[in-house]
Amino acid sequence: MNQNLQDKKTFQQNNKSQNYTELSQVKNDDLEFWKSEQDDVDAINRLAETYYSHGNFTSAIALCHKALKKQANFAPVYKTLGNILQAQNKIDAAIRAYSLAIKINPNFIEAIVNLASMCFKQGQIDAAIINYRKAITMKPDLAVAYWNLGKVLEQEGRFYEAFFFQEKALEIQPSLVYNNHNNHQDSHFQKWKNLMSSCKN
Repeated sequence: MNQNLQDKKTFQQNNKSQNYTELSQVKNDDLEFWKSEQDDVDAINRLAETYYSHGNFTSAIALCHKALKKQANFAPVYKTLGNILQAQNKIDAAIRAYSLAIKINPNFIEAIVNLASMCFKQGQIDAAIINYRKAITMKPDLAVAYWNLGKVLEQEGRFYEAFFFQEKALEIQPSLVYNNHNNHQDSHFQKWKNLMSSCKN
């Protein structure tokens, strides 16, 4: 047999064996998790978030339900569940999940901001504005809340207010405008910024 072909075949077999070993290790790690931390709702939630981040929504949701059976009033699980439902475009269900997280923990900033975003997506403008303002009041240096509030006001034609909040967001986190451009999102903010620059000249 051709030596190069033999080497290639050997490499493929070794590589296949290595992948199998790695897969077995993951399964073993999961088994160790269930042995040591299966009653720890925080650990279950972290595993659910891992599955969610890898796009395995079915397993992530199953873990969320498992955690909630153990502790029905654990706010972070409802936030994780809301994130999964949002990714599946189940907006009404995501709103309910975030709302439950906030009901359990009224100071849950991430859930409040996510709820505001879902309200905006559903056309519930007043609710979105209220929740973004609530998040800003609770955490005055939360750039994303200022930026998103600006986007909502911009859509409502309240351009000066939108400019004010987005300017504040950029004072806190200048990279937000670059992220916005990278996502190809046109913004009246840039038009306002150009207008304000021309007025100074």
